[in-house]
Amino acid sequence: MKLTLASLGLALLALSPPILAAPPEMQVAPTTSAQTFAAFSRPLKGEKRFAHVLNRLAFGPRPGDIEALRQTGIKPWIESQLSPQAIDDAALDRRLASLSWLRESPERLLLAYESDTAAFLRRMQKAEKGEIAAPRLTPAQKETVARIEAANIPERASIRALGELSTDKLARAIESNRQLQEVLVDFWGNHFNVDINKGFVRALKIRDDRDVIRPHVFGSFRELLGASAHSPAMLWYLDNARSTREFPARGGQKRGGLNENYARELMELHTLGVDGGYTQSDVTEVARCFTGWSLDRQTGTFLFRARAHDEGPKTVLGQRIARGGKKDGEKVLDILAASPATARFIAHKLCVRFVADKPPTALVERVAAAFSRSNGDLKTTYRAVFEAPEFLSEGAYRAKIKSPLEFTVSAVRALGGSLETGAANRRVVRLLASGVASLNRGGGGQNRIMAERPLAAEIALMGQPLFACQPPTGYAEDSTKWVSSSALVARLNFALGLTSGRVGDVVLTRDTFRATAIEDLSRALLNTDISASTRATVEAEAQKSPGDGARLHALLLASPEFQRR
Repeated sequence: MKLTLASLGLALLALSPPILAAPPEMQVAPTTSAQTFAAFSRPLKGEKRFAHVLNRLAFGPRPGDIEALRQTGIKPWIESQLSPQAIDDAALDRRLASLSWLRESPERLLLAYESDTAAFLRRMQKAEKGEIAAPRLTPAQKETVARIEAANIPERASIRALGELSTDKLARAIESNRQLQEVLVDFWGNHFNVDINKGFVRALKIRDDRDVIRPHVFGSFRELLGASAHSPAMLWYLDNARSTREFPARGGQKRGGLNENYARELMELHTLGVDGGYTQSDVTEVARCFTGWSLDRQTGTFLFRARAHDEGPKTVLGQRIARGGKKDGEKVLDILAASPATARFIAHKLCVRFVADKPPTALVERVAAAFSRSNGDLKTTYRAVFEAPEFLSEGAYRAKIKSPLEFTVSAVRALGGSLETGAANRRVVRLLASGVASLNRGGGGQNRIMAERPLAAEIALMGQPLFACQPPTGYAEDSTKWVSSSALVARLNFALGLTSGRVGDVVLTRDTFRATAIEDLSRALLNTDISASTRATVEAEAQKSPGDGARLHALLLASPEFQRR
C-alpha cells in the first residue's frame, strides 16, 4: 500500500497549524481571564474524564484502559500509581533484562566512552592497518588503553549503552503498568536536564537516570535535588567538576578558578526560577560553596576535592555560610529547597505539565502551599495537582499539545503496540553511530532507511532527540512550542509510517487495522466524538480507499483531537 502526502492533501489542510488554515481545534488562541476562569470552574464529565486522566498521568490509553479505569475509579487508580512498587511490572522487567549496559558500573561506562572517542579510534585503527606508526601515547593514555583492554570493552560500547537507555525509556513508556512513574521520570529528567552530546555525559547519563532520577520521583524534592547535585553527569554537564578556588600562581600562570554555570542554573532552572529573588552576588557565592564538588574520572563517581574548596565565608540569600567543606554546598541545597520561591516555581512547572500551559494562579498557589507545608514531599505535591478541581475541568481537557515523545508513544499505545527491544537497540545503535541527520539525505537508499527507522529516530526527527537537549532548560513544558507547519507534516508522516509498518521496532498485531467504521475508530483512538473538520477529512479519504483501515487509523492519529492531550 503506497501512502503519500500528495494523496492526503485534504488531511494536511485540515491538520495545518495557524500558519496555514488550521481548524479551531489546533489553534492556540488567546482567551480572556473570564473565559479561562469559567472553563476551569466547570467539571469534566462522562467518558472524557477517563481519557483525560490517562492522557495526563499516563502516556495515553491502551485498548481496554478506559474500561479498566472506569471499573477502578480515578482516585484509587491515582493512589495505586503513586505507589508503583506495588504494581506488577515483572514481565516487562524480564524483557528488558537483556539491556545489560544499563546495569554496568560507572567505571565501565566511562571506559566504554574512552574507547569510543573518535580521535582515539581513528588513531588506533590507522595504526592497526599500518597506515601510520603505532601512536605515541602518553603514560596516562597508555594506562587508559590498558584498562580498556583489561575490561574487555567491545567496540561502540558507549553508543550501544545509549541505544539501550533509549530502548528502555520507550519500552517502559509504551508498556509499563507503572505509567505515572514513567511520566514523572520524563518530567524530572527534563527538569534536571543533561545533554549526552557533552563529553562524559554520554557515559554518565545512564547512571543519572538509574540512580538519580528514578529512585527519587516519589520522595522529597530535597532528596531529588541533592541526588542531582551529586550526579557526575550534572557536575560535568554544567562544568562544576572544574570549579575550584583560585590557587597561588605558578610560573606567572593563574591556577584554578570559579565556574558559575552550575550555581546559576541551580537557582534559575532547578529551584528558585528566573524571578526567584537572587542576585549575581548570590550566584558567585553559591559557586564558591560548590567548589570541589567533582567526579573521579576513573570510577565515574562523585568526589569532593577538599583541597579545591573555597573555605572562606560566604553569604547566600542573606544567610551566612562558612568553613563547612562539603557541607557548604549541602547548606545551599537546604536553603534553596525550603525557599517559598522554589515552592512556587516547582508548583507552576508541575501545573504547566499536568493542567495547562497557562495554569490558574489560584491552583499554583495551592500546590505551592502543599509543597511548603510538607517540606517538599513530592507525593503530597502531586496530590495537590491531581485532586484539584482544575485538573479534571473543561479548561484542562485537551488544553495541551503532545510533545513528539508523547505523540509517538501514545500512538503506539492506542494501537496496542509494543517495542521489539532487541531489534530496537540494534537499529538505534546504527543510527546513533551514523548520525540521525543522515536519514534526510535522500538518494537510492532512502526507502530502505525509512523502513528500518526506529521509534527513537522518529522522535528525534520531530525535534526531541532523547537525552540530547543542548540547553540546560530542557525541552519546553509549554506545549505551544511544538506547533509548526513542519512539525505537523512530520507527525502525519509518522502516523502513515506507523500504520504502514515502517517504524522498524514497533510491533503491531495482525488485527490492529481490521475496524474501518469511522465511529468505531474515533471511539477506539480518540475516546470521544470527532470534530466536523476531522470527520470530513476522514470520510473523504474513506471514499477514496474503501476498507483501508490503516489509512483511516493514520488520519485519526494525525488529527487535532489525538495530537492534543
